[in-house]
Amino acid sequence: MGSNATVRAVFGGQALVALISAGAWWLASGTEAALAALAGGAVALVPGLYLAVKVFSVPPDAPPKQVLGAFYRGEAVKFGLTAFLFIIALQWFASVFAPLIATYILALLVYWMALRVGVTEQR
Repeated sequence: MGSNATVRAVFGGQALVALISAGAWWLASGTEAALAALAGGAVALVPGLYLAVKVFSVPPDAPPKQVLGAFYRGEAVKFGLTAFLFIIALQWFASVFAPLIATYILALLVYWMALRVGVTEQR
């Protein structure tokens, strides 16, 4: 699987998990819990998308120092963006923290599972 296809698969999987989780929380606890779950999915998805755009904006034939620099800067912004989005989400959904954090964790698991599968396939 090419790198662009991998990125699309990971983010598509994260979005799907967030939607399924939001549906389950909606059935179990109502609209506010579903919205909190969607926010948790967004907190996982948006910073990752930023990092992917930042890293893939560097040409493939760029010097390694430029690629590494883009990755480090992207990772730093991703960290700050994640913290910022969590602060905003907690302001809105403090009373329904469980769906927010559970969906965030599930969306991150998609990323880690894709990484694990990718490493296994390369062997």
